[in-house]
Amino acid sequence: MGCSTKVKLTVFGVLGIVLIAIGGILIEVFDQVIHSEVNEQIPLKPGSETFKKWVNPPADVFLQFWLFDVQNAYEIVHYGDKPIVVEKGPYSYREYKVKTNVTFSEDNATASYYETRTLVFDRNMSVGDENDTFVSLNCPMMGFATMVRFEYDIIKDILEAAFEVLGEHLFVKLTVKDLIWGYEEPLLKFVNDAAKSRNISLGLDDHFGLFYGQNGSNDGLYTIYTGTKDITQAYTIQTWNGNESLPYWETIWCNAINGTDGSLYHPFIKKSETLRLFATDVCRSLYADYEGDRTVKGIDVYRFVPPAKMFGDIKTNPDNIGFCTPNITECLGSGVLNMSACKDGAQIVMSSPHFYQGDPDYVNAIEGMHPEKDVHQTFLDVEPISGVLLSAAKRLQINIAVMPIPLISSTAKFKNLTFFPILWLNESALINDATAKDFKSQILEPIKILDAVKYGLITIGAFILFCTIVFTIKYWVQRSRTRGGELQINQGDYDVLRDGENEQQDGE
Repeated sequence: MGCSTKVKLTVFGVLGIVLIAIGGILIEVFDQVIHSEVNEQIPLKPGSETFKKWVNPPADVFLQFWLFDVQNAYEIVHYGDKPIVVEKGPYSYREYKVKTNVTFSEDNATASYYETRTLVFDRNMSVGDENDTFVSLNCPMMGFATMVRFEYDIIKDILEAAFEVLGEHLFVKLTVKDLIWGYEEPLLKFVNDAAKSRNISLGLDDHFGLFYGQNGSNDGLYTIYTGTKDITQAYTIQTWNGNESLPYWETIWCNAINGTDGSLYHPFIKKSETLRLFATDVCRSLYADYEGDRTVKGIDVYRFVPPAKMFGDIKTNPDNIGFCTPNITECLGSGVLNMSACKDGAQIVMSSPHFYQGDPDYVNAIEGMHPEKDVHQTFLDVEPISGVLLSAAKRLQINIAVMPIPLISSTAKFKNLTFFPILWLNESALINDATAKDFKSQILEPIKILDAVKYGLITIGAFILFCTIVFTIKYWVQRSRTRGGELQINQGDYDVLRDGENEQQDGE
């Protein structure tokens, strides 16, 4: 019986150790299998499922606008009052992105393409119609006034006279559609006609709109690495419009084209990484750091957000000195970016909505700014195994630099440089239900099964080994007690015999 128990305990102990060892080995084996499979599926290859989804992304994409309605235009111009604005929105457009003219290099190491985007107004997701009106800054008028601020007084007098003749005012009533997609601007037409009468071509359009001509267009030629040669470089931009860097800024660091277009990344993302992307709408590369774990439609993701230092002033982030334009003596405070270098001299200043993470002076200069992290922060939600972006929101605000300009009466009451908010936008993307279901069944569920096998074996082995140890200890304890009992019995018998002998001696 004792020998049989020892054998059983030994067998179970060995079995537990073997299961733990197998589970430990499978951790490495299965991880290699997962890496191999993902590395096979993720790279961009002609005709693959990844290619089809990359060309026509299976995500619901929206571009939403919130416009700032100026409440005290008269008081601003005539008394220099602090601007008061009220936010109106969202006005939502469903966005369709399709990659066109896709060509691969001979070795499939790179792919070149254009991405065309089309926007369709979605009334159900909007607070009103595109014909809703509001009061906004007259951007073309302010643009011309800024252009002549260093010219001779006679030039300013001529421009001021033109403003009066054409009935131009610093603030105008526009529709949502006008401001976003464009309208015929009398001032632009007047300047163009005057130039043409003298056989001068200015290259100006008679229309103005913040996104004029962009619906149905593309933002340039991209060439990216496919990941077939180096999976860590998958979807990273090699060139944009044939260039490896930008021509707009003052330093190599600021002109660098880094990262992807923001829709896909290399697989096996780590929390310690900084994700980089190139954004043509702000003419620069951006970056984001890990903030925390999230769940998108039942899928675990890492959330990455831009750090405050990305748009920080040069004290906060010395690398940003290259964004000081037209030279490094023209540096702005935190939270804003002067876009004039890449917007044909237009005094456009980009920021996060409501100057989120910006200099408090910018926030306080406008009544109606209420920055909130949850509403105004940009974020990327990336599934870390595949590197696929499941949810994202790019949030930006368009402002116009307004300043007092001598001899331009409409600007006379401005006390100093003010960044006047025009609108803010949220370009958001969210994986659709069907794709999320496929993603879970094709990628996550097989991984979960493999995890269940390897960790299940370790758990079972550890349980068996634990039970073996417990029963072994119990077995030896019981055996010790049994031996102790036998010793007590033998000692008792000896005492009886000794007492008998003593009695016999006394009788004699």
